[in-house]
Amino acid sequence: MPVKGIPKVSISRNGLGAFVLPCHRVKIQYCNWGGSSTGVRHLLSSGTLNKIATEKPGIFFEVVKKAGPPKLTFHYSPDKTRDVDVRNMDLKSLIKTVNEYSQASGNPLFKWNHKVISDNESVRGVWSPLHLPKDARHRI
Repeated sequence: MPVKGIPKVSISRNGLGAFVLPCHRVKIQYCNWGGSSTGVRHLLSSGTLNKIATEKPGIFFEVVKKAGPPKLTFHYSPDKTRDVDVRNMDLKSLIKTVNEYSQASGNPLFKWNHKVISDNESVRGVWSPLHLPKDARHRI
């Protein structure tokens, strides 16, 4: 009787084989008559958003005209979203904000306290000099 292997789906890891940008969708919400949406309206009417969209083909840009303050919503790959308030921003700061948040990973910022961060636990466990018997400890 022939032996068949068990089919297993490979684990996808970003960067091995092909890189997928974490930000996949940007929703631009603005008001047609509000004063705080002037920068966003200028971004749309000047064609700058079209240039940004052609530079970043992996990101889908959605424009929504809705009453209220303008905001940008960035959608990242593992169902994470980040809302950015862009009230009274000029064109240069809007472009900078779109570039900054579209290149981010969507994960919250944290401080690296340890030199090595691993998904796997240690095989040998936690080592401490206090786990040794008293006879084997160093004496000063």
